[in-house]
Amino acid sequence: MPAAPKPDEASASPPGAASTLVRGLSVLEMVAAAGDGISVTEVAAQAGTDKSTASRLLATMRELGYVQQRVRDRRYVLGSRCLWLAQAYQATHEHLVDLARPHLVGLRDATGETVHLAVREGVHVVYVAQEDSGQSVTVQSVIGTRTPLQRTAMGRAILATMSERDRDRLLEQMRTSAAVSRAALDLEEMRADVRQAGIRGWAAVDRHDDVTRLAAAITDVRGEPIAAITISGPSYRVDPHVEELGAAVARVAGEVSEALVA
Repeated sequence: MPAAPKPDEASASPPGAASTLVRGLSVLEMVAAAGDGISVTEVAAQAGTDKSTASRLLATMRELGYVQQRVRDRRYVLGSRCLWLAQAYQATHEHLVDLARPHLVGLRDATGETVHLAVREGVHVVYVAQEDSGQSVTVQSVIGTRTPLQRTAMGRAILATMSERDRDRLLEQMRTSAAVSRAALDLEEMRADVRQAGIRGWAAVDRHDDVTRLAAAITDVRGEPIAAITISGPSYRVDPHVEELGAAVARVAGEVSEALVA
């Protein structure tokens, strides 16, 4: 079973947020990230608070069904209410995923690489579907993982498809979010990547991890980017065919966009 997605860098408390709510949601993310359970002591240490506060937060979430406490070791794991939330979230993107799935499978089969579908959520992308490569060396992401736009090829593809006004507005939001979470963001590098993506029809990102990621945006009936498709694979396998694979991603994203408005 894959590990639960870890809280991302942008989970830092936004200015003016209700501190108790933010703290409670942060604790819930800790429980999710722990996978096999987490103790009150561990929660308190990670949250930087005392055990009584951590215990109260966990008790409230237990009463509401968001966490449960195992009898055998008293460790906390996710509760059934989280499944309800996950299913409700999936339902909001069910049409897109169902429509895109055959295209994702076709792209996976044609390229031999792992294919992801993600939707934009503010200054993040959220992975909602994945088709795994059959190769021995692959790249995988946990469905539901929420990643800052600046760290992804999908973020660059989405920005490249926006109007200049909307793009500038989103870049400013990204700058503010990065400052709050103390995340790295090179706006000049981002703008250069976005310009290049706009010219060639697909985007790439260099995360210095020997993985090449190529992405293209999916647009709605108004021509606005709402999601993106990416293929990911080890650089030694993808880079020799990067132009061909980039064009394939762009073509498939275009097909999904056309199907959405049909």
